[in-house]
Amino acid sequence: MSDDDLDRIRMKKAEMMMKLQKIPKAIIKVHSYEEFEKLVADYPENVLIFDFWAIWCSPCMAFAPVFEKLQQEYSDNFIFAKVNVDENGSIAQRFGITGIPTTLFIKGGKLIQKIVGAMNYDSMKQILEKLNSTKI
Repeated sequence: MSDDDLDRIRMKKAEMMMKLQKIPKAIIKVHSYEEFEKLVADYPENVLIFDFWAIWCSPCMAFAPVFEKLQQEYSDNFIFAKVNVDENGSIAQRFGITGIPTTLFIKGGKLIQKIVGAMNYDSMKQILEKLNSTKI
């Protein structure tokens, strides 16, 4: 292996480490299709977890504290975001979301899992643990 090859590997590793350090530590509120696309593009190596919800949706309100608690526990591993379907119907339409709450798991711009309905803490934690332990 040449010095140039080693330098390229070091640079790629440094870029990856910088991205890991920049993982947002709060739930991101997505307000537009452009923000959604930028978020997905900025973190291709991370699993992004999107909660699609609406203020008038009782199950969404019941799921919100579960989502927040999981974000606090897994903020080093995943990026959490919320999308209000009343503000962002085009994003919901893109993923065929017809019921809320719906949780999408996206990595590298690809949908890896979709859950329709409010999940309890233990069920969501199992999914996150499984995602955390497998290479996607």
